[in-house]
Amino acid sequence: MQVQFKQVIAGAALAIVSVSSAYAGGFVDVLNTGERTPGSTNNSATDPFFLTGGIPSTWTQQASVTTSVYSPINNSIQVGNFIDTVWIDATTNQLIIGSYFQLLPNYPTGNIHGGGGISEINSIVRTGFSDVDTISAAWYFADGIYSGAEGGYRLRDPSRSGYQASYNDAAAASGAYLDLDKVAIRTDVSIGEDNPNSGIYFLSVDASQYTYEFGSNAIGIIQGASTNEGGRVGQEIWLSGFRVAEVAAVPEPSEYALMLIGLGMMGFVARRRKNKELS
Repeated sequence: MQVQFKQVIAGAALAIVSVSSAYAGGFVDVLNTGERTPGSTNNSATDPFFLTGGIPSTWTQQASVTTSVYSPINNSIQVGNFIDTVWIDATTNQLIIGSYFQLLPNYPTGNIHGGGGISEINSIVRTGFSDVDTISAAWYFADGIYSGAEGGYRLRDPSRSGYQASYNDAAAASGAYLDLDKVAIRTDVSIGEDNPNSGIYFLSVDASQYTYEFGSNAIGIIQGASTNEGGRVGQEIWLSGFRVAEVAAVPEPSEYALMLIGLGMMGFVARRRKNKELS
């Protein structure tokens, strides 16, 4: 389905604050099997994915983009806002990409479910990880990070896969859902359930190996179909956003030496040819 959206760069518009100068952790490695990474709870005090203490002062914001998301059945109606932000942690040398989604109660009247409106977000899928060996995930409350944001719904069970409409443990264990290019984060952002915002969901990779770039169809916003929740229909909205990219390799000293030798040989040959032409 082709979905239109509008996008603006929001550098100064975000009020990024340092919640704490230190934090106790919260990043958990995502399983490389396609299975959902277990452990998330609805209590931040016991949730291993919760970034205790929030964003530390060692994080430096690199870039941020805000996307206005429009209805897939009426592209004049804004149904949400998505904020994509990149940080570097100078202490751990990690590249961190944060995702925040705010759902607005602007779905077309009478079209909340069967008509194709957006009333709930069940997964945020990020692409571009096919070359990444280790990805870690965490979350924190979005208020205090983004100006005007609410706390937001927790991160649940991230997996290296796309959105799974129905999930089977045995199938997941066999690798049936594995897609190393994607990380799917389960959420339950819902107008009707009075949690219309996500938390801010962080994915972290090694900054010595990976940098970031901006690309199209980088993020999928997924509403799952449900027959027992008013006949809600499935929807996918794909947005531009940040991807990870491999850092260009720096030549080793021995490689530099070979390059210099090669350039010297080329210069020597050129001089000999010139001397022969003049003689």
